[in-house]
Amino acid sequence: TDSRWLYNTREFGDHKRVDQTLRTMTDIMPRRPKGQPPLRWNWNTPLAISPHNPQIVYTGAQVLLRSLNRGDAWQEISPDLTTNDPEKVFGRGNIQHCTITTVSESPVTPGVIWVGTDDGRVQVTKTHGSTWTDATPAIAKAGGPADRWVTRVLASSLDAGTAYAAKSGYRHDDRKPYLLKTTDYGATWTSIAANLPDKGINAVVEDATNTKLLFVGTDMGVFATIDGGGRWVRLKGNMPNVPVHDLVIHPREHDLVAGTFGRAIWITDISILEQLDEAQLGEGVRVFDIRPRARVHTSGWGGYDLYGDRYAPTGNEPNAMAVTYYLRDVKDRTIAITVTDLSGQQVRTLTATSRQGLNTVLWNMRNQAG
Repeated sequence: TDSRWLYNTREFGDHKRVDQTLRTMTDIMPRRPKGQPPLRWNWNTPLAISPHNPQIVYTGAQVLLRSLNRGDAWQEISPDLTTNDPEKVFGRGNIQHCTITTVSESPVTPGVIWVGTDDGRVQVTKTHGSTWTDATPAIAKAGGPADRWVTRVLASSLDAGTAYAAKSGYRHDDRKPYLLKTTDYGATWTSIAANLPDKGINAVVEDATNTKLLFVGTDMGVFATIDGGGRWVRLKGNMPNVPVHDLVIHPREHDLVAGTFGRAIWITDISILEQLDEAQLGEGVRVFDIRPRARVHTSGWGGYDLYGDRYAPTGNEPNAMAVTYYLRDVKDRTIAITVTDLSGQQVRTLTATSRQGLNTVLWNMRNQAG
């Protein structure tokens, strides 16, 4: 990618590109020539950068559009991918329907692109848009109603033929979770909703190193599975019970970032979950790999309290090394963790918790005296 360029959007395809070097903003909203039928835009118009070339950008109206030069020029690379229902296209008030809601290009194979729409269609191309296959009937056969809003399509990061589709019946008073997976480019699908609660699914992400580790953002927080969707567990901690509308995994930091509806952005370290599987849950004790980190020395400038409500403090990660371990059973016992140097000399002994499940103890990277 190229961090010089920043993209943002607002309702109905009003895309902008920001040059963070020159500090300029450019309008890159696609428009058809006069005399042609207008493009239809979803309120939350998708905008996606190709994982193969940061100059290539995709967006969706009723057709999929592609730019080869960061939005300076656009070309339509599909027919109308929606139902194009004349009774719905212009909706009521200022809302348009029969629009594309989600776009995902395969990180494995360029030109394999998935598209989902607000009227239930899921379509895929393996030829950069020259031909398209409608996967909607196969999804319906697997339990995903054909008319439900497609909240997310996601191409797998490790296999070109694998993808995920999430649908929401929120607008039909249908709270069931619809989450499906294909491994053959959409020819057949399997439901992986399993024990997810009756709450709409808004987002899904797949871990880039462990394809069995998946996360979904629902109308009731974030859920995770370590077995590819066989069983889901809610991620709690201090995460509020709030709708989560977007998820992304930071590839370098192994952090899961959740965008909520009205309750800010939340971040959590998932590197432990990347190491976890069902077999390890059967072990009595399991200590996970420890992420290396350097001790940070900080000092305050002073006077920041005088800023009042202009100063917005945000909590940072602890200035410490985290040791995380799993205990299958709860017992009345004291857990001690010993830190040694390369020569085997004891540096610090830490007293740790003995709760069933995952436990974390922090070492401030000081010796026993510190």
